[in-house]
Amino acid sequence: MVETLLAAAKAARGRAYAPYSRFAVGAALAAEGRAIFTGCNIENGSFGLTVCAERVALGNAYQAGRRLFRQLAVVADCSPPPRPCGACLQVIHELAGDIEVIMGNLHGEVERRRLSELLPEPFGGPRPAPPETSFPEAAADLWRLPLTLQPIGRVRSSFLEPGGVPENYRALTSEIHLEPTLAEGLYRIEEEPRIIVLGYLHRAEGYTLKSERRGRGGEVYGVFACRTYRRPNPISLTEVELLGRRGTVLTVRGLDLIDGTPVLDLKTVYPG
Repeated sequence: MVETLLAAAKAARGRAYAPYSRFAVGAALAAEGRAIFTGCNIENGSFGLTVCAERVALGNAYQAGRRLFRQLAVVADCSPPPRPCGACLQVIHELAGDIEVIMGNLHGEVERRRLSELLPEPFGGPRPAPPETSFPEAAADLWRLPLTLQPIGRVRSSFLEPGGVPENYRALTSEIHLEPTLAEGLYRIEEEPRIIVLGYLHRAEGYTLKSERRGRGGEVYGVFACRTYRRPNPISLTEVELLGRRGTVLTVRGLDLIDGTPVLDLKTVYPG
């Protein structure tokens, strides 16, 4: 999990808004289960309004309803690796307790400390107990909140641009590279001649609810009545032929996803 957290923090660093300091920071917070929430530093011309990556990650996790955390990784391009600032340490204490803080850089250096080692005497004494329930008046609308999904891997293919998948993709091969920590989840998948791949169309932008559709003779269809990649939630579902497995790499035929597409899940085809 440490390697996964550091990789997620490094990726989050790429989203940083740091035009003043030029010091980009990424953070990744491990919650209960395998959930990971990320954050990056967001600077402001009024410097006191700058928000650190660690606090962004914690805010994202709390908004998603998570309250139990195990580890927090922070990555920046400096040596030794970056330590959370005092403000972040206090916020981590308040919202996450005495978790492990993993500090890394782009050169492979890693330091690991308990929060209590970095902040031995936090303000306010012991961490207060969190409220047991949410505000009841909001419970009926919780389904409206955005969902946080954790990719399990990515696609490697020769298709490079959205909308650039060739018409003969069903005859072409691609690879699915899964996160190494999920290797046990592939146990006996070789027995399946076909599997279903769910992907997140990360480069799709915008959508229209009804328009002319490619592959449908230019006729007008609603977005939920066709397979267009421009959807309110850009999630794809493709049934493919499973050709083989090499460790956590699957070779498949018939996948219509571009290179680098995050894979959300793999499912077997229900025999009918």
